[in-house]
Amino acid sequence: MAEKNMVIALVLSLIFTGIGIVYAGDVKKGLIFFALSVILNILGMWVIFIFSWISILVWAYALYQTYLEVQAANGY
Repeated sequence: MAEKNMVIALVLSLIFTGIGIVYAGDVKKGLIFFALSVILNILGMWVIFIFSWISILVWAYALYQTYLEVQAANGY
């Protein structure tokens, strides 16, 4: 199995929350983070502003999870 590139994974997650996790190999977890981010952003725009702040926290946590997933995929 080829090693996953940390930079690519983190850039993907910076642009689209959770997609770096998909790149690292955990499709289910990555898509959950992506869907959660989309839902929170929509709620933040149309319902209550606090959801936007929660979305930022989810995004930051997804970046951390991306780092861990790439480490695990590469066997570190």
